[in-house]
Amino acid sequence: MTDADKAENPDLKPPQPPKTSGRGHPFVSEAQEGRPVCEGIIFTVVLVAALVAFCGYTWAATGLVSIAALVCGALRLILKDRSPWKVRSVPFDAFISIALGIGLLVTYFSIQLLL
Repeated sequence: MTDADKAENPDLKPPQPPKTSGRGHPFVSEAQEGRPVCEGIIFTVVLVAALVAFCGYTWAATGLVSIAALVCGALRLILKDRSPWKVRSVPFDAFISIALGIGLLVTYFSIQLLL
């Protein structure tokens, strides 16, 4: 900050360094992430899918996880900042969720074609 800046506005504060977690990673607040209810629902879906896969119905388990990912991506895209499922930015979250949902189905069906 130069002396001219101080003369024009004496209340100017020097720029603050970005908040970090102490290891060089950006500061991430748990308060800004998703709601625990939504995280609990996703956990339950994954748990049910694991049990269904264990019973031998891998197509149903893959479908459950894929649909859950697609729904989360669509919710994030539609509700934006009011979404119950938040990790990073709206485009990033929506892309990752939708790509996971589609990618799981494509991978499952491509493996089935090989068998």
